[in-house]
Amino acid sequence: MKMVRIVLAALLVVPLVAGGASLAPAPAGAQAKPVVWNLPHVAAPTYYHTINLNAFAAKVKELSKGRMEIRVHPASSLYPGPELIPAVVEGRAEIAPVLSAYLTDILLELGVLELPFMTGSLDEHRKAAEALRPFYAEAMAKKGLKLLTIHTWPSQQVFSAQPIRTTADWKGKKIRVYGAESAEIIRTLGGAPVSIPFGEVYTALQRGTVDGAVTSATNAEPMKFFEVSKYINYWFLNGASLEFLAVNQKAWDGLPRDIQQAVLDAFKAVRFEDKEWEDAKLWEARVLKRFPELGMTIVEPTKAEIEKARTLSRPAWDSWKKRTGASGARALELALKALGR
Repeated sequence: MKMVRIVLAALLVVPLVAGGASLAPAPAGAQAKPVVWNLPHVAAPTYYHTINLNAFAAKVKELSKGRMEIRVHPASSLYPGPELIPAVVEGRAEIAPVLSAYLTDILLELGVLELPFMTGSLDEHRKAAEALRPFYAEAMAKKGLKLLTIHTWPSQQVFSAQPIRTTADWKGKKIRVYGAESAEIIRTLGGAPVSIPFGEVYTALQRGTVDGAVTSATNAEPMKFFEVSKYINYWFLNGASLEFLAVNQKAWDGLPRDIQQAVLDAFKAVRFEDKEWEDAKLWEARVLKRFPELGMTIVEPTKAEIEKARTLSRPAWDSWKKRTGASGARALELALKALGR
């Protein structure tokens, strides 16, 4: 019996000597495999949004020492544009952009700066967006989202086969739009909004199915709209088109504290927000410089015509306020105050 006890003791000692570390408690912060998040986007792989998001993702991996990986999925390869907001709200995507172009009643109050003629430049848009940051964060939190950054697409203008120099020129024009709000803008100006996928706009312009299309210069140039529309009309329907980067709150809460900090530090390290706003301005300026070489004419309506259009578009504001209620009224008050109106 004594011999049996000695043998058992020896057998217990062997694993402690050979691999005793495996029986010790895991060090704080250790994890078996990296956390992987998916980040869907509509932008092309070569567009500045995707470039900046990839830089951010690389920095997260570096600062987390490989413990977190964010995979960027460009060109609607994971979810199409309208699905981005539902995907992040429902947790199907841990992190995703909330684009003003696809706002629905879920987060419609976030589109206050996208009301027609609210702003007239990227700088003005950013100034107001910064003032509204606490409001945006609060609105997203109610839907289970954590706001991470506020950035933008370039200004939204109108590409057309014929120039649109006056408010009278809008009458009867069939204009491609990308959402309820832009449709309302065109309608109040006397045009006829047409909703078609962005990939079909070139053909629609070519065949005359539409007379024009609302988009940014930086989107139109790679799609070669200059081949089928000879005018870009700078009405500044809005001075920019906001995009928010949001994370599902439950997914965020599931991250270790040090990885959360690595994500926040990564944004600062790559100057994500500043770079996005700078690139929006830089890319638009570069394209505008090239357009005349491509046979396009830049139309700049007079300030008097812009004011007429702003007055005509007020029903779009009224419709938006009715749909957003008290929350929208608050957002509008904050926006107007930020813009000094």
